[in-house]
Amino acid sequence: MKYISFAKKKTSVIKIIMFYGNGIIKINNKTILNYFGKIFNTNLIIIPLLISNIKNFNYIIKVKGGGKISQIYGIKIAICKCILLFNYKLKKKFRKLNLFSIDDRVVERKKYGKKKSRKSEQYSKR
Repeated sequence: MKYISFAKKKTSVIKIIMFYGNGIIKINNKTILNYFGKIFNTNLIIIPLLISNIKNFNYIIKVKGGGKISQIYGIKIAICKCILLFNYKLKKKFRKLNLFSIDDRVVERKKYGKKKSRKSEQYSKR
């Protein structure tokens, strides 16, 4: 049986397919270390798997857009959603550890007449 979930973080979009297998995690047809390199936050992807104690599932992850860190946080949320489809009793555990919380902050748009969203020209009195 397949479990599919989606997640977003800033501009990155994540789709995860979870199915029975031998515990392989592929991100865009690469392993975690090949895709992310030596970023320390890759442990965030594995934390929901360790808490749920699920080892006999494979994960195929498709990621588009955003930076590496936002992709990692989005993958974490999507994996939590997949695990909840499999075992809904883990929701309280995920909520206690703040793994399932979605951060909806996005970059503020640039306004006309200014250099950035809030930065403006230096005021000159004379």
